This record gives sequence, structure tokens and C-alpha cells, in this order.
Amino acid sequence: MEIVFMFFGMLMLLIQYGIWRYSKSKGKDTIPIQICGFLANFLLIFTLAWGYASLLEHEYQAVAMGFVFFGGLTLIPTIITYRLLNPSLKKTKDRSETLST
Repeated sequence: MEIVFMFFGMLMLLIQYGIWRYSKSKGKDTIPIQICGFLANFLLIFTLAWGYASLLEHEYQAVAMGFVFFGGLTLIPTIITYRLLNPSLKKTKDRSETLST
């Protein structure tokens, strides 16, 4: 059982490294992006750990509740991080038109 949680920790580290590398490649390596990325990463791994621990205890309703609640909660910082890293094309066009005139 401890090996699985150690794997979750390594997975969390690799995902956080990926978020850092991606934001650095975009030139937007800022503190808010790192915090939102970490929250999304932490909640994702927590959801997986919750589901695994609940499955071991044969608490299937707790697995479903964990995936719905914590998985849904994971979407909020994930979407915020995505929007911070990838501004919409329309906003970028509007800014470039205003700057060029």
C-alpha cells in the first residue's frame, strides 16, 4: 500500500515539473500560475489517493463521492491555470489591433 502512495508522490512531482516546464516555455512562469497549477495537481493526486484508499476499504460510495467532489474541485484551479497560460485568441487579436493603431 505504501508503494502506491509513494507512486502518487512521484506522479505529483512529475506533473508539477511538467507544469513548470510548460509555463516556462510559454514565458509565463509567474507565482499565480505556479500556485494554481500546484492546487490543481494536489487535488488531482488527492482524488486518486482518496479513491484508492476507499477501494481498499470497500467503501464504493466514498469512491464516488471523492471523485465527484474532489474531482470537480480539481477543475477550478485547472481551468484557471489553463486560462492564465493560454489567453483566448480573440483577446490577443484585440490587443494587437489596439497596439498597432
